[in-house]
Amino acid sequence: MTDTQTATDQPHARHTEAGAGEAYWFFDSLMVIQSEQPGQPVIIEATVAPGGGAPLHVHADLDDSFYLVSGRLAMRCGEQSFAVGPGGYVALPHGVPHTFRVVGDEPAVMLQVHADDSFLRFIREAGRPAAARTLPPAGPPADLDAAFQAAARTGQPVIGPPMSEEEAALIAGRPVG
Repeated sequence: MTDTQTATDQPHARHTEAGAGEAYWFFDSLMVIQSEQPGQPVIIEATVAPGGGAPLHVHADLDDSFYLVSGRLAMRCGEQSFAVGPGGYVALPHGVPHTFRVVGDEPAVMLQVHADDSFLRFIREAGRPAAARTLPPAGPPADLDAAFQAAARTGQPVIGPPMSEEEAALIAGRPVG
């Protein structure tokens, strides 16, 4: 340490306590921001309701990746489709359209890891602060058109419908991979 440095100038560990972090109701999901430190990956804990998911969308510059803690997903990324179970890791490259749907009766919990804050900005713009650390009340956001405009503005435009229950069932019937 130089004479002009103080103990607070040194790098220090950062952590988020259990039950802490900003929480948003975002479509049919609870999104909890676990980390958004400058120069570090953005970490979001997403809990998605059974039957929930995302419409077909594409990230302009963001590689979308997550670790599935619990639940089961049917995924489609470009021409690939596959099922993901607890403990599975998925990396979706930017520029490739993708969608997913939660299959089964239990919510899916995933830890999303992003190199930038574009998806986080979408959550903050289209979501609403969660009144409780639970899944949101049923129903679409108040203004779906505004949410889709926010998606496009923040770099993840919606380009198609959500995955159907039938497609998800076909994908989920395959071995987890």
